[in-house]
Amino acid sequence: MTSLSLRESVLAFMTSNPTAWRIKALAAKLGVGAQRMGLELSQLNAEGKLVSCTVKAPGRQPEEEYRIAATEQKMDPHHFVISRKTNVRLRGAG
Repeated sequence: MTSLSLRESVLAFMTSNPTAWRIKALAAKLGVGAQRMGLELSQLNAEGKLVSCTVKAPGRQPEEEYRIAATEQKMDPHHFVISRKTNVRLRGAG
C-alpha cells in the first residue's frame, strides 16, 4: 500500500470534511507537525485549492482557518452560495 503525500492527504481530507479547519487541528488529525502543515496549507491556498480567512476572538491571537475551495469539490460551482460568515456554503437541496 502506498502512502499519500501530505498534499494529497490534505486535499482528500478537506474534500470529505468541507468545514473550516485551523492549522493545529488539521495537523493533529493528519499526524504531522503544525509548522509543516502551515507551509502546505499556505501553498495550497496560493494555488487556489483552499480558501482561508482570519478568525479573531477576544483575548486570543488571530488564527487562520482553511477550507477546501468550491472549485476543488467535484460539484457544479452553481451549487455554492458565497456567504460573508462562512466564505462558501453548499446550497441546500430544498
